[in-house]
Amino acid sequence: MTAAVVLGIAVGGAFGAAVRYLLDRYLPAGLLAANALGCFGAGILYGLLVSGSGLDEQLATVLAVGVFSALTTFATVSLRSALLWLDGRRWAAVGMWAAHAGAGLGAAMLGS
Repeated sequence: MTAAVVLGIAVGGAFGAAVRYLLDRYLPAGLLAANALGCFGAGILYGLLVSGSGLDEQLATVLAVGVFSALTTFATVSLRSALLWLDGRRWAAVGMWAAHAGAGLGAAMLGS
């Protein structure tokens, strides 16, 4: 791993996190959109890598670990689901998990 890849991951992570924040703040289902987009992007990367497209592995690492990992967020979904659960809105908490898992899986499959 080179210093350029580490720097690329850091910059990509900052970009992905900023996009996630903006989507979550300004769209009603922004967190879901961020998670689905990140999974879709990861699926595209995987598809390109396994197809022998010649995609540079270092670039794929920067995008997957930096951008797409920061764009998607397990922690925020966990926190929001826990808050819904504790508020007595158990079906909403389960629905949130189901929506994020379903959209993420579907987007990753569609991307690949």
